[in-house]
Amino acid sequence: MDFTCWIIFGDRQISAVDYMLNKKVQENNSVLISELSWVKELQKSISGDVVFDDATILSHSTDWSLFSIRPQVIVFPKDASDVSRIVLIVSTYKKQFPELSLTARAAGTDMTGGPLNTSIIMDTTRYMQETLSVEKTTIFPDQKSFYGHVYSVPGLARVLPGTYYRDFEKETLSQGLVLPCYPASKDLCAVGGMVANNGAGEKTLKYGQNKDFVKELKVVFSDGNEYVVRPLSFAELQTKIQQNNFEGTVYAEIYTLIKNNWDSIQQKKPVTSKNASGYYVWDVVQSDSIESFESGIGFFDMTKLIVGAQGTTGMITEITYGLVNVQPAHDLLVVYVRDLDVVPELVKRLMQFDIEMLEMYDDNTFKIGIKFFKDFIKDKGFFGAIRYSIRFFPEVWMAITKGVPKLIVLAEFTGNDEIKLHAEMKKAQTALSDLGVAIRQVPRDEEEEKFWDFRHDSFKILTEHSMETRAAGEGTRTVPFIDDIAVNPEYLPEYLPKLMKILNEYKLLYTIAGHLGNGNFHVIPLMRLDEIGDGQRILEISDKIYDLAKEYHGSFSAEHNDGIIRTPYLQKQFGTDMVQIFQSVKNTFDPLNIFNPGKKVGGTMADIKKYMAK
Repeated sequence: MDFTCWIIFGDRQISAVDYMLNKKVQENNSVLISELSWVKELQKSISGDVVFDDATILSHSTDWSLFSIRPQVIVFPKDASDVSRIVLIVSTYKKQFPELSLTARAAGTDMTGGPLNTSIIMDTTRYMQETLSVEKTTIFPDQKSFYGHVYSVPGLARVLPGTYYRDFEKETLSQGLVLPCYPASKDLCAVGGMVANNGAGEKTLKYGQNKDFVKELKVVFSDGNEYVVRPLSFAELQTKIQQNNFEGTVYAEIYTLIKNNWDSIQQKKPVTSKNASGYYVWDVVQSDSIESFESGIGFFDMTKLIVGAQGTTGMITEITYGLVNVQPAHDLLVVYVRDLDVVPELVKRLMQFDIEMLEMYDDNTFKIGIKFFKDFIKDKGFFGAIRYSIRFFPEVWMAITKGVPKLIVLAEFTGNDEIKLHAEMKKAQTALSDLGVAIRQVPRDEEEEKFWDFRHDSFKILTEHSMETRAAGEGTRTVPFIDDIAVNPEYLPEYLPKLMKILNEYKLLYTIAGHLGNGNFHVIPLMRLDEIGDGQRILEISDKIYDLAKEYHGSFSAEHNDGIIRTPYLQKQFGTDMVQIFQSVKNTFDPLNIFNPGKKVGGTMADIKKYMAK
């Protein structure tokens, strides 16, 4: 019999034996840590908290990734002044303590190990959470989506990085506005992590990623000073460069780097509509050419080297977002696809319409959803569970009589006028009528919500299952390591069968869901803990999957970013020359390598094996 006793820390469980061992180690280390000069300096200098008790250390040792890394100290800054003092202290003591570093953390929902490190973790969610302002504005020009749809940006919001998106959204919705690039984890994540990862989600098809809505940032650079980072004209850039300080040096070196490598940078720019890999050097100069920019056309926007950088170039202290109007009318078109060959034409025809979302999940997601169906209904109450189950009867009956379709596609149409919206839906149905797909127009009620519930909750349920099995030390768990590939939709009939062949070769149980319009798929394998082993199996699968993505000109990460799990693969995606440019960016912003080392540059395959949670 198993008489193991479990200790619970938030959403994490460890055995009582492990807890006592950890506690003993921590008690021994606490004496040493508390006596360290840099710890004393932190305690004396900041108004926030400096913490190294075992429960807090453990809660900051994991995120939603495969990894577990025990830091030394957790700091909870109260404001931007605290952040500046923390950075100055780390910079000052770096020479004496070479392993000293600072890693920013928000809600900890990252799937790559991005907010994990061995030294100081700076958690902004305790104190630095507030929506400072939300207002209507006319200062932002219209924006254009990757697919050419134009939309206005009539709202502005200022927000602190530790603010949970769910709280931020309440404030924006009260003004009829919304930040449309929220991720699927919007009820759990914080905006600082969204910016750091260049987060995106289901509305990204029309609106773009975080980088398209971050209009201005306040950032503490590695010299310990807080700066405002915003788009600059060429004349403003020249003024900035002439400053005799660290900020001026950063602007000068980054502009020279981009100017001298313009052609190779543009050639290596990802061709997918979504990308979260590397530093976005191709987006900094927003003009057709360097000559055009220097003649006064366009902007130099260094927010593009803060967004998506996972806290490796500076510490974000305030975010200014652009916002769009909420669209009150919406209808859902559900398309059941049995033949993958029709997918490119399906996407092409749907993209003729101004749709807001084009999502999908595969037959494995549907089957696993059935397997874990009791978890979908556990919080709905007795009658709610019955209603929810009945609403899925048409899909279950179709699966019994005709088999489970390869893909279930969700296309959402939105607008201000319901009559026009219904007419648009009818046109879309007619446009798809000869493709051999089954189509349902779902009304705006609980029938529609069931599809989004299933789409949003499927990974959450698998994650909860993983927490249980990790704590138990046995069973299957989600293994997010190839979870964020993007390949343009025209390649999908060839790409998807090859992807599945690799996964099937390793006899993996997996789900594929994601953003069909962007060709961005979240591939979530489930593996037994004893199959994960030392990580060699994961590295083998990753090599094959990324080679396949590269063959079809894909991005290795569309929205989850690089972190520990993908940083070593950036050379495979971009090549040696571009990785050297990434390293130059890092060296310019962070010459002492104090900000989140091992992410974006410097990470190795050995790190993946070393930090993989067993």
